[in-house]
Amino acid sequence: MTPKIWSLEEAREILPEIRRVTDQSYNRSTEINKILESTILQEKQQEEKEDELQQILSDWAMAVIRPGVEVKGLWLVDFDNGSGYYCWRHGENDILFEHSYDGGFATRKRIEE
Repeated sequence: MTPKIWSLEEAREILPEIRRVTDQSYNRSTEINKILESTILQEKQQEEKEDELQQILSDWAMAVIRPGVEVKGLWLVDFDNGSGYYCWRHGENDILFEHSYDGGFATRKRIEE
């Protein structure tokens, strides 16, 4: 499958949907993590909560991948722009950073518009 190449405008157009799905998944996973960290559960209940958490993460990744966005880490996504990636992570209000194909998150820099 050929990767989708995104213009900055296209990436920003779909960002509200990516943010919505990410916020929803983040909030659900945070609730489950709180339960797992603060409650002693029976083994079966513990496994069910862990499975539920894994399903949330899997569903999030699939929802992000479906339109052609790349999952690069937990709550971290990239939009292939043909010469590198526009980079967004949960908590950011806009796509403000980019990095090379080889560089990754640690080398991201502000987009010059």
